[in-house]
Amino acid sequence: MGFKEENEITNSTLVIDHFGYWPNFHDAEIISIKFERTWDKSQSSAHMRVYAFEMTDKLNGNYYEQIKHCIIDIEFIGINCNKMDGFNHQNAIQGLNFGREEAYLSCNIDAAYGVDGYIEASEIKVTNLDLVKD
Repeated sequence: MGFKEENEITNSTLVIDHFGYWPNFHDAEIISIKFERTWDKSQSSAHMRVYAFEMTDKLNGNYYEQIKHCIIDIEFIGINCNKMDGFNHQNAIQGLNFGREEAYLSCNIDAAYGVDGYIEASEIKVTNLDLVKD
Protein backbone atom coordinates (compact mmCIF):
# COMPACT_ATOMS: atom_id res chain seq x y z
CA MET A 1 0.00 0.00 0.00
CA GLY A 2 1.45 3.37 -1.03
CA PHE A 3 2.07 6.44 1.06
CA LYS A 4 -0.95 8.76 1.22
CA GLU A 5 -0.24 12.26 2.50
CA GLU A 6 -3.84 12.70 3.64
CA ASN A 7 -3.46 9.68 5.93
CA GLU A 8 0.09 10.28 7.16
CA ILE A 9 0.59 14.07 7.38
CA THR A 10 -1.32 15.80 10.17
CA ASN A 11 -3.62 18.59 8.89
CA SER A 12 -2.93 17.68 5.24
CA THR A 13 -6.53 18.73 4.55
CA LEU A 14 -5.42 22.39 4.74
CA VAL A 15 -3.40 21.81 1.57
CA ILE A 16 -5.89 19.45 -0.08
CA ASP A 17 -8.79 21.86 0.54
CA HIS A 18 -6.81 24.70 -1.08
CA PHE A 19 -5.58 22.86 -4.19
CA GLY A 20 -8.23 20.13 -4.44
CA TYR A 21 -5.45 17.50 -4.22
CA TRP A 22 -2.01 17.01 -2.65
CA PRO A 23 0.48 18.81 -4.96
CA ASN A 24 3.96 17.64 -5.95
CA PHE A 25 5.33 21.16 -5.22
CA HIS A 26 7.08 21.41 -8.60
CA ASP A 27 8.65 24.89 -8.96
CA ALA A 28 7.69 25.82 -5.38
CA GLU A 29 10.26 27.72 -3.32
CA ILE A 30 11.51 27.02 0.18
CA ILE A 31 11.39 30.34 2.03
CA SER A 32 12.86 29.18 5.32
CA ILE A 33 13.90 26.14 7.34
CA LYS A 34 14.36 26.57 11.08
CA PHE A 35 15.68 23.84 13.38
CA GLU A 36 14.92 23.85 17.11
CA ARG A 37 15.22 21.62 20.15
CA THR A 38 13.44 21.66 23.46
CA TRP A 39 15.29 23.12 26.43
CA ASP A 40 15.44 19.73 28.14
CA LYS A 41 16.85 18.15 24.93
CA SER A 42 13.96 15.67 24.77
CA GLN A 43 12.88 16.56 21.23
CA SER A 44 14.00 18.34 18.09
CA SER A 45 11.88 19.84 15.34
CA ALA A 46 12.11 21.80 12.11
CA HIS A 47 9.77 24.36 10.62
CA MET A 48 9.71 24.84 6.85
CA ARG A 49 7.87 27.59 4.91
CA VAL A 50 7.04 26.80 1.30
CA TYR A 51 5.76 29.20 -1.36
CA ALA A 52 3.54 27.06 -3.61
CA PHE A 53 1.09 27.50 -6.47
CA GLU A 54 -0.68 25.57 -9.20
CA MET A 55 0.61 25.88 -12.75
CA THR A 56 -2.07 25.82 -15.44
CA ASP A 57 -1.75 24.89 -19.11
CA LYS A 58 -2.69 28.46 -20.14
CA LEU A 59 0.06 30.66 -21.51
CA ASN A 60 0.54 34.20 -20.20
CA GLY A 61 3.11 35.59 -22.63
CA ASN A 62 5.96 33.06 -22.65
CA TYR A 63 5.04 31.55 -19.26
CA TYR A 64 2.36 29.23 -17.99
CA GLU A 65 -0.23 30.95 -15.80
CA GLN A 66 0.06 30.24 -12.08
CA ILE A 67 -2.91 30.25 -9.67
CA LYS A 68 -3.71 29.32 -6.05
CA HIS A 69 -0.58 30.98 -4.64
CA CYS A 70 0.01 30.28 -0.95
CA ILE A 71 2.57 29.95 1.83
CA ILE A 72 2.48 26.58 3.59
CA ASP A 73 4.04 26.04 7.01
CA ILE A 74 5.17 22.47 7.67
CA GLU A 75 6.52 21.21 11.00
CA PHE A 76 8.69 18.13 11.43
CA ILE A 77 8.41 16.85 15.00
CA GLY A 78 10.82 14.40 16.60
CA ILE A 79 13.61 14.55 14.04
CA ASN A 80 15.49 11.30 13.53
CA CYS A 81 17.92 12.56 10.87
CA ASN A 82 18.36 15.36 8.37
CA LYS A 83 20.68 16.63 5.70
CA MET A 84 20.49 20.08 4.10
CA ASP A 85 22.73 21.66 1.49
CA GLY A 86 22.75 24.67 -0.81
CA PHE A 87 20.26 27.03 0.86
CA ASN A 88 20.39 30.33 -1.05
CA HIS A 89 18.36 33.37 -2.13
CA GLN A 90 15.79 31.40 -4.20
CA ASN A 91 15.54 27.68 -3.28
CA ALA A 92 13.35 26.59 -6.18
CA ILE A 93 12.54 22.89 -6.02
CA GLN A 94 11.63 20.13 -8.42
CA GLY A 95 9.34 18.80 -5.72
CA LEU A 96 8.78 17.58 -2.17
CA ASN A 97 8.56 13.81 -1.93
CA PHE A 98 6.98 12.48 1.25
CA GLY A 99 7.17 8.89 2.40
CA ARG A 100 7.75 6.52 5.27
CA GLU A 101 11.06 5.02 6.40
CA GLU A 102 10.15 2.35 8.95
CA ALA A 103 8.88 4.19 12.08
CA TYR A 104 9.56 7.66 10.63
CA LEU A 105 7.95 9.90 8.04
CA SER A 106 10.31 11.42 5.50
CA CYS A 107 10.52 14.42 3.21
CA ASN A 108 12.99 14.64 0.36
CA ILE A 109 13.58 18.16 -0.98
CA ASP A 110 14.50 17.73 -4.65
CA ALA A 111 16.41 20.88 -5.62
CA ALA A 112 16.08 22.76 -8.89
CA TYR A 113 18.18 25.71 -7.71
CA GLY A 114 19.18 26.04 -4.08
CA VAL A 115 18.37 23.91 -1.09
CA ASP A 116 18.49 20.15 -1.43
CA GLY A 117 17.74 18.00 1.57
CA TYR A 118 16.11 15.25 3.54
CA ILE A 119 14.30 15.16 6.88
CA GLU A 120 13.04 12.15 8.82
CA ALA A 121 10.70 12.76 11.76
CA SER A 122 8.15 11.04 13.97
CA GLU A 123 5.42 13.40 12.76
CA ILE A 124 4.94 15.80 9.86
CA LYS A 125 2.27 18.44 10.36
CA VAL A 126 0.88 21.23 8.18
CA THR A 127 0.53 24.05 10.71
CA ASN A 128 -0.74 26.86 8.47
CA LEU A 129 -1.64 27.86 4.93
CA ASP A 130 -1.81 31.57 4.05
CA LEU A 131 -3.20 32.72 0.72
CA VAL A 132 -1.04 34.96 -1.45
CA LYS A 133 -2.79 37.20 -3.97
CA ASP A 134 -2.65 35.65 -7.47
